[in-house]
Amino acid sequence: MHSNTQSGDHLTGKLTLTFKADKSFSDFCEKHFENFHPDQFEAVAIRVYQATETVITLYALDKNKQEGSNFNPDKMPVRKFKSSAITINEIMPYVLEFNFTLSSGNYELEDMEVFNK
Repeated sequence: MHSNTQSGDHLTGKLTLTFKADKSFSDFCEKHFENFHPDQFEAVAIRVYQATETVITLYALDKNKQEGSNFNPDKMPVRKFKSSAITINEIMPYVLEFNFTLSSGNYELEDMEVFNK
């Protein structure tokens, strides 16, 4: 079996995303994730996995469990909501802008100096 993945083909990085003023992250979550209610949950992170299928995973702070004692007090109690029914196209109407930088990981971006500005 031949693999298409070779050294140097894997890029990692950081992405920032700004939601439109009239369409918040919480609005998106409430519309697209069953049982997400902003009065009980605060959306804190989202993961987008795209391969043969798209899987969107939401991590939301459970406001009702913050005062509880049945979890590690050094950790944040979150609930994981997962959906393979959401497409990337359903996220974009909520987005004002996004920006990301990916690198091969061989060098730290902070260690680079651009000389042809």
